[in-house]
Amino acid sequence: MSLFLQYIDFCLFVILLVLFFYVLAVNRITLLHKVYLGFHFLMMLWPASQFFINIVPDPKYQWLFLNIAFVGMCFLGYGWVVSAFVMTKKVDGLQKSIIFLLSLPAVASSILVTTNPWHFLFTSPYDADSDWAVRSYGPFFWLFVFSGILYLAVATTIMLRTMKASSGTIVKKQLSLCILGVLLLLGFSLTDIMLNVVLFPKFGVVPGLTSAGIIVSVVCFVIAIQKHDLFSIVTIARQEVIDSMSTGMIVLDRDDIVLGFNASAKNFVGIRPGQLLNIGRLLFSSSATGANSVFLEEYNRDKSKSLQTEITLMGDDIWHVSINVSPLLDRKKNLLGRVIALNDVTELRCLVDKINEKNLALQLQNEELLRVQGELFEANKKLEQLSETDELTGCYNRRYLLRQLEYDIAMSQRYNMPFSLLLFDMDNFKLINDTYGHLVGDDVLRVVVKIVGRNLRRTDILARFGGEEFIVYMPHTDREGAEILAEKIRSAVQYGALIVCGLNLCATVSIGLVSVDAGTEADEDPKSLLNALLARADSALYQAKAKGRNCVAVAD
Repeated sequence: MSLFLQYIDFCLFVILLVLFFYVLAVNRITLLHKVYLGFHFLMMLWPASQFFINIVPDPKYQWLFLNIAFVGMCFLGYGWVVSAFVMTKKVDGLQKSIIFLLSLPAVASSILVTTNPWHFLFTSPYDADSDWAVRSYGPFFWLFVFSGILYLAVATTIMLRTMKASSGTIVKKQLSLCILGVLLLLGFSLTDIMLNVVLFPKFGVVPGLTSAGIIVSVVCFVIAIQKHDLFSIVTIARQEVIDSMSTGMIVLDRDDIVLGFNASAKNFVGIRPGQLLNIGRLLFSSSATGANSVFLEEYNRDKSKSLQTEITLMGDDIWHVSINVSPLLDRKKNLLGRVIALNDVTELRCLVDKINEKNLALQLQNEELLRVQGELFEANKKLEQLSETDELTGCYNRRYLLRQLEYDIAMSQRYNMPFSLLLFDMDNFKLINDTYGHLVGDDVLRVVVKIVGRNLRRTDILARFGGEEFIVYMPHTDREGAEILAEKIRSAVQYGALIVCGLNLCATVSIGLVSVDAGTEADEDPKSLLNALLARADSALYQAKAKGRNCVAVAD
């Protein structure tokens, strides 16, 4: 065999290796890349092993490389099927059991290759004087061939069905190139079998046919990759989306080395791939304010922690920048690196400041409104108090008492409760006014009201009825109880200390009492009953005056 024919498989292996590294270098790794590169590696095993079989003289090593070559070919068809599922996006819905079952023919073929039962059922040296470079094949070889053809047929069927169901032109071009690669690989392999197995030794050994088929199929696949973006269209779209974001994204490794960044990140900080990112220099630069030393401490201490802060960059314009740090973890929660997101929140910060200013103005207005409301409440309270109380003595006035008495009388009638009224008058009050003056008389009235108030119960109501006349309403009080309370008031005024303007004066009161027992006059109108009771109390007061004053008279 000529030197060229011996090295043809090696040359084809080198071409496959170059294509392998080419795809690896110019494309971002995705699931489809991983699958393709896996079976690309399997395809490289055939030409490399064929080359070493021809140049290695030791039959043991020849047998080793022969095993490697055929085992790689056993799984090559299986790799095409898996690639077809990935390319047609059907791998996500595929059950693991189906993937396992599909691998069984490849596993069985590889077992037959490596064991080679009875040393001839799969393959054996062509004659006793030859080595494994020239060989014949047994019946199990044809099982291997059938398995490979079956795999390629399944992969082709999957891609053809997807082409038929798809309306996209790019998808159809991609899959048609891949199908062409499968068919060319199948054609070259069958030609190799026909010339080097079926018709051997009529034409002698024709090397490189299967390797050439592998090369042609890989070229078709690479064209589909580069020309029709079989792998990179989604990745490119993602990169375009990331670069179009206003948020600056910086990816760091565990040592804070910049691995990558999008276009917006350059607007916030000048960085280069492979550069160490010093976040402290950014936070505490001369143009930055609001930097948080606690943030920097946490950033350096715990790299697996999510952090957030905001800084203000001072320059021609004021710039507010929000910094968010998020860890990148693998499935086992091991730290891989970190992602730093930089957001220009200047407009948002301005809006927040304006809202805060408006809220502050509203708060001041609300406080002023509450103050005015408080003043109005106090004023209304004072007006209400003035409308209900007597200005001179501070006790209730006649209008309030009459209104309250109408209501209480109605309640007493409804629930059959007794009540009593006391109408008392200052004795000889005109003499006090004439002797000491009206100012002293006013003070006397105030002192008498205080004395009477101290001797009343909490439920009793004292009101000025007019001039020096006062009335006491005693709820839930029958005649007997009212007489006791009336006598107590009369005595308290007579013997109470009445010191006014340095004068030690004496004063007495005459009291007229009227009582309504429980169930009495229940059907009478409250207002009419009140007028009648006041008239009776006034009559009893005159009786007390007639008796000589300073006494209690009870109305009939």
